[in-house]
Amino acid sequence: MLAPLSWLKEYVDIKLTPKELGEKLTEVGLGVEKITKTSDDTIFELEITPNRPDLLSIIGITREIAAIENQPAGKAGKNIKYPKFKTQLKPTAKVLPLTIKTDSKINPRFTGIIISGVKVGESPKWLKDRLEKMGQRPINNIVDITNYVMLELGNPIHAFDYDKIAEHIMIVSQTKGGEKFESVDGVTYHLPKDTVVISDKEKIIDLCGIKGGRNTGTYEDTKTIFIRVPVEISNLIRRTSLSLGLRSEASSIFERGVNAGGTIDALKRTVDLVLELAGGEVASELYDIKKEYFKPWKLELRVKRLNQILGIEIPTKKILEILGSLNLSPIHLPGERKRHLEGETVIECAIPTYRNDLKIEEDLIEEIARIYGYNNFPKTMPGGTIPTKQIPYFKDYRLDEKVKNILKASGFSEIYTYSLISEKDLIEAGINSQNVLRVDNPVSRDFEYLRPTLKTNLLKALSQNKSNFEKINLFELGKVYNGKNLDEAEENYFLSGISNSKSYFEVKGMLEKIFEDLGIKEDPTRYIEILNERIFFELNYSELIKKINPDKKFIPLPKYPPIVEDLSIISDAKTSEIIDEIKKQSSIIVNVSLLDQFEDSRTFHIVYQDENKNLTGEEVAKIREKLLKSLKEKFTARLRE
Repeated sequence: MLAPLSWLKEYVDIKLTPKELGEKLTEVGLGVEKITKTSDDTIFELEITPNRPDLLSIIGITREIAAIENQPAGKAGKNIKYPKFKTQLKPTAKVLPLTIKTDSKINPRFTGIIISGVKVGESPKWLKDRLEKMGQRPINNIVDITNYVMLELGNPIHAFDYDKIAEHIMIVSQTKGGEKFESVDGVTYHLPKDTVVISDKEKIIDLCGIKGGRNTGTYEDTKTIFIRVPVEISNLIRRTSLSLGLRSEASSIFERGVNAGGTIDALKRTVDLVLELAGGEVASELYDIKKEYFKPWKLELRVKRLNQILGIEIPTKKILEILGSLNLSPIHLPGERKRHLEGETVIECAIPTYRNDLKIEEDLIEEIARIYGYNNFPKTMPGGTIPTKQIPYFKDYRLDEKVKNILKASGFSEIYTYSLISEKDLIEAGINSQNVLRVDNPVSRDFEYLRPTLKTNLLKALSQNKSNFEKINLFELGKVYNGKNLDEAEENYFLSGISNSKSYFEVKGMLEKIFEDLGIKEDPTRYIEILNERIFFELNYSELIKKINPDKKFIPLPKYPPIVEDLSIISDAKTSEIIDEIKKQSSIIVNVSLLDQFEDSRTFHIVYQDENKNLTGEEVAKIREKLLKSLKEKFTARLRE
């Protein structure tokens, strides 16, 4: 949200310097990302949290400044110089017909009026300059006025060309899905199911809460306009906005919750400016279709509860000043109304309709805390006792670190990738998208499906890095998601890696080391596959760690040295069979491994060791003679000379 200092000063006296004001706004929760000094102004760039749609307007920010500047007096709300309305919203010209059919379930409030005899043209310099400072592109006086009032008061407004509304009928409804709509900027959309739209007798003329239609926009030939100030359902607007990938200033406000009680004031302000800058006369009665009255609601605050939650004692007088500075009209409850509260000091507030975020007592407590100043809270140590029991969802990351350290020591680098992938990624991996969980309203088509494997992202990462690195070894430990729908959905941690430089045996040895350290008896070869000359592995980490054996058996170093020899055996038998047969010949043969292989000859590395004494050459010779005889009888094996 951009806020020019010159515009803010029109509504409230500001004594602070721009730097001081930026610091104060940050203290009360409005993140000031940048302050830009221009030739004739100072522009504040603010980060507005989703729960404060009222701050997506100049008046909303003005209220915060008033609370900061005038808090001690408790009269901030009264010190704001709100725009004065001249128009009474009564017809002064021939009343024109308009039939409106709406549904409060999808459009809680429909406020509007007709103005005839307008002259569409260029906006005056002051209006264009102000819009440009807010990052807006001036279009014409009618469109610019609607944008200006939205930025000023916080209620989105749209102006229709009355003469282009077929049979002067406006119907608010939801789409069946697939309907075409061309927006005012000339882009055509195919609308998703349940999109809230306005239609006349022939066509869709408005994408409610997001964009107006090109077919009823205001252009130079427009003579009569219908101005609409609506209240939209937040989740319906957000769903459509996400589905279409279409965002606007209006949708940002509606998604967060518009000021339902502010439509009349926004309409009055718009009409005043239209009559001033485009001429014309009011040509209808006020349309204000609603099923409920949008009025301030009551909210009680217990002073004892406030002090208990904040951990400090704030005087009641100070509390009243802060609530008053926020325009919440605080009053002490009469004695007879607080008997049920055991004589506590209770303050009742009237919450304005633009503060949709204030629903419960704790919301008021938060307001008092932020205006009082978090920096004014004394520094204290947390109370209570240190917990001794593990929480149910506790995860011991030490195990993950142990596995990762083995991979890193083996030359692999860890990466983190998105859990959402595209349909193209699935196709390239040979996976049917019908069997993968899909997000209903993806941010973009590149992030549409929940990944069922880590392979796709690892392959992409390898491809993206191969131009910069000759040797690439990557791994990821993250979640994958399986199932066709939410009822079948499950998520598990997987450990996957890819390499264009490690051999099959190096990867196998690395996994064997992981299994050995975790006490898992598994064959690592089942988890390895070769993809276009790249070594790739993937295993279900969630299932694997269930097999961990944390018990370790300590084996002390032997007191007596081993005797080691290499024997080259010629045989057609399998390597594993030969090794097993050699081990059977004596208990002092502690290890046998394949050392080398050439044609039909294999060299075995044999370790002889007795834990009770030193071995002699004669003892080893007898065992060697025995094992060669056994290999000859069983496998027709012979010693290579």
